[in-house]
Order: sequence, then C-alpha cells, then structure tokens
Amino acid sequence: MKKLTFAILLFAATMLAACGQSKDTTQTNPKEPLEVENVVETTDTIAKKYLLGQFDPAKESDFSLIASVYTNKTGIYMKTEAYKSFIAMRDSALKDGITLTIVSATRTFWHQKTIWENKWNGRQYVGGKLLNVAIPDPSLRALEILKYSSMPGTSRHHWGTDIDINSVDPAYFKTAYGIKVIAWLEEHAPDFGFCRPYTPFGEGRTKGYQPEEWHWTYTPISCKYQEAYKNQIEYTDIEGFDGDEVVFSTRVIENNVLGVDVKCCQ
Repeated sequence: MKKLTFAILLFAATMLAACGQSKDTTQTNPKEPLEVENVVETTDTIAKKYLLGQFDPAKESDFSLIASVYTNKTGIYMKTEAYKSFIAMRDSALKDGITLTIVSATRTFWHQKTIWENKWNGRQYVGGKLLNVAIPDPSLRALEILKYSSMPGTSRHHWGTDIDINSVDPAYFKTAYGIKVIAWLEEHAPDFGFCRPYTPFGEGRTKGYQPEEWHWTYTPISCKYQEAYKNQIEYTDIEGFDGDEVVFSTRVIENNVLGVDVKCCQ
C-alpha cells in the first residue's frame, strides 16, 4: 500500500513539473502588441509583393491601423514609422490652427484594381464620360485614367508610405482654408519626412500624374521602395487587371512610378 501511494505521488509530481515547463507564453492582454524585431529594409531586401501591393497590411507587423482621430475612413493602414511621423506633423499643425486628416493611405493591388477597372470598363464617370465608350483605343483610355489614377501594381499607395490629406478634390485647395493647408505642408512637412511627389510640371517634374496637392509621401521609406521598384520590377510583373496589355505602350514605370518631383528622392 505504501509503495502504491508513493508511486501515485511521484506521478503527480512529474506531471506538475511537465506542466510548468510547457506553460502558456501567450500575452495575458491581447490588446498589447508583441515585441517584434525591428527589421531594417534595404532596396535589396524589399520583396516584389510589397512593391506591387500584393499583401494584406493588417497581417504585417510593421503596419499600424490608423486611429479614427486621424482619419475619416475605417480599416486603413500605414507603415508604423510613417504613421508616427504623421501624428507628430498633425500635432504640430494643430498648434498653428491647421487640421490634417488622412483620407487615403495604404491601398492594396486589389483595391487599386477596383478603382482602375471601374474607370476602364465604364462603371464610373471620368470627366463626365464613360471611357469605354468615349475612348475605345486602349492606350489612349489608359492615358486618360493615368492623369489621376494608378494602374494596379504601380501605385505608391501600395507601399504604406503615401497618404492623401484632407481632400482629393483640387477645388478644396483653392479655398481660403485649403490654401492655408497646402502652404503649411509645403513649409513644414519636410521637417517630418514628408514630401509632395506630384508637384506642378516644370524643372523638377516633367511627366507623370497631374499635380496633386493632397498626396504626400514619407521619403525615409518611400525612396527605398522607389529605387527597389526601379531595379526589380519589369513590365511583365504588372498584370492581372483589365487593360494590363497597355503597360508597355504607356511606359507606366518610367512615366508614372518614377515621374515624381526630384526633390523628394535626391
């Protein structure tokens, strides 16, 4: 009987020890993010899927969900480093009576595909026209869309570094308040790492999209992505959407992806 009791006690002690060695190492508070290693990206280590927007930012450790206080959208993300710089810039602007609100941030390949194909297939008016009827020539139709919208796989919004601020309506930046907003950004945004890539055409920029006062890029990261795109992406990589056959004729990489103001990535 004593031997049986001892055996039971020995078994129980062994099981307790095993449980102690395999205790749960997950977080007690799931709202607090796990510490992750800070991986420094270089132009050689940036994977094509990130350049082309073929990933889910919600599943990437270096992306953050933008809080509602900073945006009028829901469920949009930015690279965390760029997001923190935007918050600092916004706080600084508020002290000068300027409110900065993100109206667009990271857009995936599939999000951009919807925007592009709505215009390409005449599901959305562009300049008062349904382009599939008004411009039957594929190359000319693409060039019309490319005045303001990117082809899927070519948008800087894929990178998590670029944001649209306050409004995407050019008329907004001609109002008294809009003029103050753009003046503040042009003077102060570089202090926080942001640059306007689509300035008016001139010595600093000769091709690409029409001028966009609202579009700002976080250059400490986006310049690496721009260089990586130039080195890694071929025209054959830009595919998977209606109209993708015109990527060659429109020279979208040289004209649009790289058609930014030179001062952003000198």
